[in-house]
Amino acid sequence: MQMGVHMETAICVTTRLPRTDVGTKTSVSVDPDRQPQAEAIVYIDSQRLTRDCVSEQLAARLPEVLIEAIAAAYDLSKEDAETHRFALGILNKHSMQIGEAEVADQLSFLATIAPDLPIALLSDVDEADEIAEAFGLGVRGYIPTSLPIKQVAEAIRLVSAGGSFLPPSILTLSTHARRAQPPTNVEEDCCGMSFTPRQLEVLRRLWQGKQNKLIAYDLNMCESTVKVHIRHIMKKLNARNRTQVVLLTRSMNVNGAALTNG
Repeated sequence: MQMGVHMETAICVTTRLPRTDVGTKTSVSVDPDRQPQAEAIVYIDSQRLTRDCVSEQLAARLPEVLIEAIAAAYDLSKEDAETHRFALGILNKHSMQIGEAEVADQLSFLATIAPDLPIALLSDVDEADEIAEAFGLGVRGYIPTSLPIKQVAEAIRLVSAGGSFLPPSILTLSTHARRAQPPTNVEEDCCGMSFTPRQLEVLRRLWQGKQNKLIAYDLNMCESTVKVHIRHIMKKLNARNRTQVVLLTRSMNVNGAALTNG
């Protein structure tokens, strides 16, 4: 995993192109007779002010790509996704938690219509558990809004080129969190756990970063039943949230074959 944003050279640099605004979308116009078609990045932000300002800054600092700004993931048509013209999707979740319905639903929608599209989150929340949960769901970049715009642009360039971006703050936050927790023999506790076949099925899908509704669909059960299984799993592991469940069961390889097969 690549960390940090100290990149000295851009992947591809072209002359800056004029930007045109149409409705709620921000894009860069291209003359097909003079320039090859550039890759595009879709920036998703429900707040008009930040949508306009951030997309304008990104267009100025990432001249090698087209920036298209939309209010919600649902504004992205399946036809757009099927053209594979987007190199990256950026969702600004502001101060919302990763587990809130609005964020989870948009991530689920993007995964459905564009399963191969890398996703980066722009967020006001800079907490270790939040960042870990985002990466557990398959997010490729977590960019705090506390970073200067230059670093934000470089982080986006890194993720769109196939890398991953973790904010440096997660190291400090993780260290503080470990110091605050009482010492426990987690490995011994996990290795002694036993899970029902259904709980193992749920665990396997938590490991894949799936939301409750998708787990319910896969296993042909009610979403409320999935929540009950997750609560029982958390209780067995003495975990506070689903992120800890994923980390504990991954690191200890609980019932290894049952979790990795299927």
